Amino acid sequence: MRSLIPLVAVVEDNPCLLADLVEFLRMRGFSALGFVSAEDFFVVWPAQRFDLLLLDVALPGVGGLEVTKRVRAQDTAGIVMLTAFDSNDYHAQGLSAGADVFLSKRSSLEVIEAACHSLLLRLERHHSNGAQDAAIFASNGAWCLRARHWRLTAPDGTAVELTHAEVGLLAALFECPGQVIERNTLLKCLGKPPTLSNLRNLDNTASRLRRKVQEACGVDLPIRPSYGKGYTFLGLCEVAA
Repeated sequence: MRSLIPLVAVVEDNPCLLADLVEFLRMRGFSALGFVSAEDFFVVWPAQRFDLLLLDVALPGVGGLEVTKRVRAQDTAGIVMLTAFDSNDYHAQGLSAGADVFLSKRSSLEVIEAACHSLLLRLERHHSNGAQDAAIFASNGAWCLRARHWRLTAPDGTAVELTHAEVGLLAALFECPGQVIERNTLLKCLGKPPTLSNLRNLDNTASRLRRKVQEACGVDLPIRPSYGKGYTFLGLCEVAA
């Protein structure tokens, strides 16, 4: 259950913009804390959990994409990324890392506020659906993938938040449980060409996902590699709307 006053972490290295964002959010009913770097943010998080993270992409030191990956690996907070870059590559990288919303720094404060409110409402529905998943799928021992919500529910009802790449990997494996899905086929499902770099990233995604599930649920995600071929999902699985 989220607090009545959402707590927002604003991570922005421009002191003037940081002050403006924090002040504006507080005026609009949020509780906001400002951080001038990722390193300052990590001093507080994860001991202090936030409902929402408003994050600059181009931070000095640890960048915004890396912050997003670290937070998404163990937190369900909403992530709004702000950038001065117009490149679609940054947009795609941000969403793949686990960001929920990607906005230009040229957006008005009112647009940023509206995006925060919209995301919080979506997260509330998301967590409500998660409680329903736990009741339904714990009873039949299945792993449940909610692709639209980027969430995997373990047989015991534990929910694990996923990245875009993890969702794509599981969706492909869940279509044919028990069968070896070739790595090139998995990359095609992810919209990536079969380059050596992408093949390596696919293997890293599978390994990180297994570690994430083990840490969150205390059980092994039944994805098995067939070396030189691909991956197989060996458990009972279902895909929910």
